[in-house]
Amino acid sequence: MVCPNCGKPLPDGARFCGECGAQIRQEAAPEPKAAEAKAPAEDLGLQPVETKETELPAQQTPGETAVALVGGGKIPGPFSVIGSRIKGWFSSIGSSLKNPKKLIPVFVLAGVWIVLIILYCFGVSVLPVKIASFLTFAEGGLHGGWAGAVGGILGKTIFAGALMSFFSLFTRKEKGAKRSIGETFKGAFGFTNETLWAWLTGIGAAMLLYLFFSGGETKMSFMVGIAGAFLAARSALNNGFLRQLLSSFSSKGKTQAGPNAGGLVRGLSVGFILAALTGLSGIPLIQIIAGGVLFVGGIVLMILQAAGVVKIGKEAGAQ
Repeated sequence: MVCPNCGKPLPDGARFCGECGAQIRQEAAPEPKAAEAKAPAEDLGLQPVETKETELPAQQTPGETAVALVGGGKIPGPFSVIGSRIKGWFSSIGSSLKNPKKLIPVFVLAGVWIVLIILYCFGVSVLPVKIASFLTFAEGGLHGGWAGAVGGILGKTIFAGALMSFFSLFTRKEKGAKRSIGETFKGAFGFTNETLWAWLTGIGAAMLLYLFFSGGETKMSFMVGIAGAFLAARSALNNGFLRQLLSSFSSKGKTQAGPNAGGLVRGLSVGFILAALTGLSGIPLIQIIAGGVLFVGGIVLMILQAAGVVKIGKEAGAQ
């Protein structure tokens, strides 16, 4: 078996492509009733009429539909992907205004942030306040000067987006075949031989982004790292905006998305988790060194691999 979208070899019975996330159509077995219906006609000496069933496309999640559509034409450019995303945001805002209950988690989070920031400004640092600030990334933007303020605001946006996305898992049922735990893990965090260097680049990029969001206060930014990992994993699994945007840069004008975009997004998933854990040490130098080496080294190795200078073993990665 091979993926109809990216051409990647697949194991027999695979339901999803481990590289691009596309859902694989399975040939439906003939229904027993169809065979049984022919018997009476044959007993009467009549020639049974053969009916040709029309194969319907398998139901897909929104992200997987996007992958399937890409296979029929050229990959859209970055501006087209960004424009479509902006339209989707406005549509989502309109939908939320019609159903304000969807915004309750955001309003509650904003209220908690305001209270915790006021307490922080007044020097209240009792244990419950510290715990609440840690769990909600309330201190994002309060450290690191102007750069920390910008990073903290963006980090708060990521945290709020992850919170909304998390709640949507319980309020919106996605159609399509269900992934196994193994398929989900590989699709969100795994790598292949072809995407190893892109995966390492994504890990390095996530560590550096975590530093930017934290404004140097890495201990209190743990939750934004988890939020970033969650959003990156969802994008990797469902061909979300981030993966589409990276594909638009690397595969512009082509009919199939390259593998590196998926590897980068999966690397971001892993990198944000590693950054959150190492950030608890309170030593930003760890992320600076590790993130810089992986990011720069990964890009160099991607270039060398594309030129055929660097090759990796057949069993170097797990799908």
